[in-house]
Amino acid sequence: MKTNKAVIQLSIIIAVLSLIAAGSGVFWQGQGEPIPFTTMRGETVSLYGRGLYQFDTVSTATQGIAQDAVTLILGIPLLITGIVLARKGSLRGQLLLTGTLGYFLYTYTSYVFLVAFNQLFLLYVVLFSLLLFAFILAMKELNPDVIISHFSDKFPRRGVATFMIILAGFLTMAWLSRIVPATIAGTPPFGLESYTTLVIQGLDLGIIVPVSALTAVLLWRSQPWGYTLASVVLIKGLTMGAALIAMIVGQVLGGHEISLVEIIMFSGIAIAALVFSLMMFRSVQETR
Repeated sequence: MKTNKAVIQLSIIIAVLSLIAAGSGVFWQGQGEPIPFTTMRGETVSLYGRGLYQFDTVSTATQGIAQDAVTLILGIPLLITGIVLARKGSLRGQLLLTGTLGYFLYTYTSYVFLVAFNQLFLLYVVLFSLLLFAFILAMKELNPDVIISHFSDKFPRRGVATFMIILAGFLTMAWLSRIVPATIAGTPPFGLESYTTLVIQGLDLGIIVPVSALTAVLLWRSQPWGYTLASVVLIKGLTMGAALIAMIVGQVLGGHEISLVEIIMFSGIAIAALVFSLMMFRSVQETR
């Protein structure tokens, strides 16, 4: 399967710009100490006080640095691998490229709307725009009827479908358990800190949860789009899962309070996504 040249070209630009953005997040630390800050809701939080993320809270800054590190170590190498393989007409490469673009799109969408304004804001906007169109074009190039014909019986269809349901269910319960009580009580939800709204929770509940549930249903019914969406969601889950583990480690080392249930579940999701992704690639046959 040949990948659209525009997707390849956009992906190359994205890899270069992401290297700049993520590298800046990791290595632009500077000097300074956490700064106490009173939010519009009267709560006192600590701003990071140094480096690129100086105006973000300590929690968000440490998570951002951890995600930038994963983008450098895992995301960009996977993106480059996907580009190289997709240019050769590899179906595995096309699926890898599309899924990795999904991870980058989620990442820089959250950076545009969540990270406090900094010197890289316009770069985040450019990445968000490039990734939106690159991901749409990459998805458009996927032919579900062709893709399903390349999957062997080794693909754990029902296992992946079950994983998707667990993923959708956990995210729904985890985020609603923060949002609903705060909505009823009229108080700020846990994790809001100095920000005006819950961007990550909005993205997860509005996109990740319904896509995961839809993928599970289609996959359980052996529909072509089920296999196609599963390939993309698994790779996105693998990369995002690695980022979440890095964020958890960063927050634990920084002395922040994290739910043990969330630590176990997010780590389990990342490991399951890795296992199922490897099984998926092993079951994809380049030639029919």
